Amino acid sequence: MHLILSLVSFVAVATTAFPNGAPRCKITEAVITAGHKTPQSANLGFSMQLPASYTPGSTTPIPITITAAQPTAFQGILGYVTPGTTQDSTLTALPGGPTVNGVPNHVGVFQNLGAQGLRAQTASACNALNVQNEAAASTITQAQPMKATTPFTIMWLPPATNQGTVTVNFVISTGTRRTPWAIVNSGQILSTVAGGATGGAGNGNGTVVGGGGAGGAGGVVVPPTPPVVTKPPAKKAKKAKKAKKAKAVKKAKKPKDADGDEDGDDD
Repeated sequence: MHLILSLVSFVAVATTAFPNGAPRCKITEAVITAGHKTPQSANLGFSMQLPASYTPGSTTPIPITITAAQPTAFQGILGYVTPGTTQDSTLTALPGGPTVNGVPNHVGVFQNLGAQGLRAQTASACNALNVQNEAAASTITQAQPMKATTPFTIMWLPPATNQGTVTVNFVISTGTRRTPWAIVNSGQILSTVAGGATGGAGNGNGTVVGGGGAGGAGGVVVPPTPPVVTKPPAKKAKKAKKAKKAKAVKKAKKPKDADGDEDGDDD
């Protein structure tokens, strides 16, 4: 009887894997494949629609939309935004795994989670992978099996401080174990402020990894602002001209000696 109950429990867990949220705080293909008992699907065709830029410290959320070639229902999600231009799952796949690889800072804050069946990822899950969230809702997952369909939009409040270009990372599951899932091709959002944490993200070994994630960069490249050439104030220029003129007059009035020069020698 005990064996039968154990088998029933195992089947129940296998068919309702992680209904109340992802157990991790970073997207790692190998880990998700093991949990779902199936590799990710190349046929789901998820992509992102992102605004071109964000303003650090803004109090106005901006939309992040997951879309597909046709409306696609899904139940599970894990998402976060990282500084830099590299898709995080590219980094977490490096030797050593997600504990030492991947971008440690998740920035910005997702909004209106409850209304969409979402929740903030637990602190324990993030601490286990050395993730530092700007706020609790910087990393999100499902609170329960979702009844969502693409296009799916969630609002994101930009980080309080300038992070330079940031990368949006999401993985979507259409159901429980042995059902299709996919890491969404990442996209980038540029900062409206020059500088910040731009460039590649560290891989945990002191190496900078450049380039965009799968799917390339989103948004428009903003050309650098040309340097401003400042002219000296008119008053300062006038004063300098006056001093030069006075020096010339003083030199003209200096008496000459017998041989015609001004230094008093006989050269």
